[in-house]
Amino acid sequence: MKRVILLFFVLLFLAVPVFAEEEIGIETDILEQELPEEAAELMPQLSPQQEADFWGGAKNVFFRALEKSDGSLKNGLRLCAVLIGLVTLCAVADMSSVSKFGSAVTAAGALGICAAFVGEFHAMVTMAQGTIQELSDYSSCLMPVLASAAAMSGGMTAATALYTGTLLFSELLMQLISGLLIPGVFFYLAVATAEAALSSDALTEVREFIGWLISKSLRIIVYLFLAFISVTGIISGAADAAAVKATKAAMSGMVPVVGGMISDASETLLASASVLKSSVGIFGMIAVLSICILPFLKVGIQYLLLKVTAAISGTVGLKPHVSLLKNFSTAMGYLLAMCGTCGLLLLISSVCFIKVVV
Repeated sequence: MKRVILLFFVLLFLAVPVFAEEEIGIETDILEQELPEEAAELMPQLSPQQEADFWGGAKNVFFRALEKSDGSLKNGLRLCAVLIGLVTLCAVADMSSVSKFGSAVTAAGALGICAAFVGEFHAMVTMAQGTIQELSDYSSCLMPVLASAAAMSGGMTAATALYTGTLLFSELLMQLISGLLIPGVFFYLAVATAEAALSSDALTEVREFIGWLISKSLRIIVYLFLAFISVTGIISGAADAAAVKATKAAMSGMVPVVGGMISDASETLLASASVLKSSVGIFGMIAVLSICILPFLKVGIQYLLLKVTAAISGTVGLKPHVSLLKNFSTAMGYLLAMCGTCGLLLLISSVCFIKVVV
């Protein structure tokens, strides 16, 4: 009887500190250390071990990023003024010239509009590529931590499946964007410019096919990823729940006298790992937002301003030039979708890790 009482107090002593992150054995400091400097400035005062309100943190990140996006708004307005001026100038030149010079004015205007736009677009592409790379680098430290916490909270099968799927689709998306989509967008711009300069229906078909290929590629990646996590989440979640239940029952029944106490202690460990998993998951989601929100806002501002520019130009400009501006805004929309898809994939993965069945 004395041995049983002694064992009881030993188990209680072991169960008390399991709520500490260091005792569970998961290193979370790396999540703060590997955060990019610009993203760290947007992050609220949070810790991976601290429970936080996701929506409150996301709101703080958004408003801080909004304050830092003033420069992009000024650059966008300046570019829009230049584009509207070029479109108006070409329209006046077309009206004042004889008919045989009309095509030359259209071609020269298309080239001038493209030259004015491509510099800003290249800067946006460079920023987007850097953001996508930062998301990829940060996911390489965030996903293992989430997977470890999810596995220790009883979701071994689900954590492995989610980690493998996220790694696979993230790498696939990175390769697709860098190897196909970014060059495809530049090719889209070149074809759109040639289409406006030459008024060619054949080039219109080519441009539309390129746009269709870019948009469908992004959608297919997202659909496949969502299908993967849906199927594996249901199957592995049920398997993990059954495994945890069976293990606790076996521990309770096979160990005489103290089996129930050992089972309760293991349940306390699972619960503490689950708390850590949730806090790390929320911190990771806010960190992902901090990395991608500012570039997303900058590209989004350019996209909206180009839409407005095309609408205003439609009242005074030549039809080929107005169509060209619309195509430029579409190209900026493709770039916006690439940034958003990369961030969305990591956010969905983090939510799935948090929802792993204990």
